[in-house]
Amino acid sequence: MRRELVDAQVNVLRIYLEKRSVAELLEAVDRLVECADASFREEETQMAPSTPSPDSRHREMHKEVLVQMDLLRREVMDFDRGRILAQLILVDRCLTTHITDAVGVSDSQRLDRVPEHEATAA
Repeated sequence: MRRELVDAQVNVLRIYLEKRSVAELLEAVDRLVECADASFREEETQMAPSTPSPDSRHREMHKEVLVQMDLLRREVMDFDRGRILAQLILVDRCLTTHITDAVGVSDSQRLDRVPEHEATAA
């Protein structure tokens, strides 16, 4: 799911840079929102069994990224290229930071589950 999210993110940036139509950009943003939402739900589902209580900060981060994407969608509908670019940069940073953090958490959780002798051998 994360790969599809990154693909959707790159697609939005590509369509913006190629100055394609508002309809194409809006469609790409909608796909990005759908991919992010699905990825976040999948991530929360996978994290649930590994933690005794839900990580509210992480869930709030998901909500904040989705809020920023909603603002991006509104900017696309108003079609002010400067404001769209500013919001694209913000969304890109939020997603990139989140994906980087999520990969780090995922890797550390995998190491937590690996027996010590295997972890030190790696």
